[in-house]
Amino acid sequence: ISREMLQQSKILKVIRKNIVKKCLELFSELAEDKENYKKFYEAFSKNLKLGIHEDSTNRRRLSELLRYHTSQSGDEMTSLSEYVSRMKETQKSIYYITGESKEQVANSAFVERVRKRGFEVVYMTEPIDEYCVQQLKEFDGKSLVSVTKEGLELPEDEEEKKKMEESKAKFENLCKLMKEILDKKVEKVTISNRLVSSPCCIVTSTYGWTANMERIMKAQALRDNSTMGYMMAKKHLEINPDHPIVETLRQKAEADKNDKAVKDLVVLLFETALLSSGFSLEDPQTHSNRIYRMIKLGLGIDEDEVAAEEPNAAVPDEIPPLEGDEDASRMEEVD
Repeated sequence: ISREMLQQSKILKVIRKNIVKKCLELFSELAEDKENYKKFYEAFSKNLKLGIHEDSTNRRRLSELLRYHTSQSGDEMTSLSEYVSRMKETQKSIYYITGESKEQVANSAFVERVRKRGFEVVYMTEPIDEYCVQQLKEFDGKSLVSVTKEGLELPEDEEEKKKMEESKAKFENLCKLMKEILDKKVEKVTISNRLVSSPCCIVTSTYGWTANMERIMKAQALRDNSTMGYMMAKKHLEINPDHPIVETLRQKAEADKNDKAVKDLVVLLFETALLSSGFSLEDPQTHSNRIYRMIKLGLGIDEDEVAAEEPNAAVPDEIPPLEGDEDASRMEEVD
């Protein structure tokens, strides 16, 4: 008996189809018993999500078996059907965020505005969720939208739309300046509609990897660096027009756009936004030295005095000096 004979057998195909159908029926019955289904889901949730990734025929039925923590579910997990039943009348999409843990995504800058508006956010915290959601584009007629990617549209009234247009006009020059300073590090700098208490965040293009997916792919032993190059490249910096840091930065930039302190602050904001948005820094040592310089400025420590006290201290050549030392007083004004 050859393997090909079994693989091409019509009878075996029918058997396989019926086994899958029967299993799905049993899973659906089990899902009605929350306690037992919770134990089942803890053991086999990854298999269900892998099924959604690979089995397009049964994807809809498998998606009904998924359970996630959300911003409104507390310690219990909820189904996507229950999420849809709680959606507001003005809400058109299912909002979700991927990350390493429930605590991390719950405190993320990306969910600030969405939660403030009263919209529920699904927390996807397993690595396989990234692959699962790539195939699960919609559920019950509602599209799944990542709050960490560009193009997030929240229902707005006329007053909010007017305020956003005014902010875009007001901060247009600052956005251009920040793009010039950051150059190839970001694709563009825009005004954000998703931030409340954070000054800025890094979002990815609609079809690019999220920060969480980038982290997962970097950890692959057999990763393809050529693929990672174009999937990782497109990052967008979004700034919060209502944050005092951004407003003060705008005022300083308008007073003197060639101010070296402005350049340093923009780079520092960008690097901090990378970390808070879940990305890793290409050169953490440079960022660390930038922070140390800011701490010294805040404590009133004079660089010249430190150098005089330690004449024999070796200073590595690769540590770049913080631009705008002569503008320390201006940086203290921001502080």
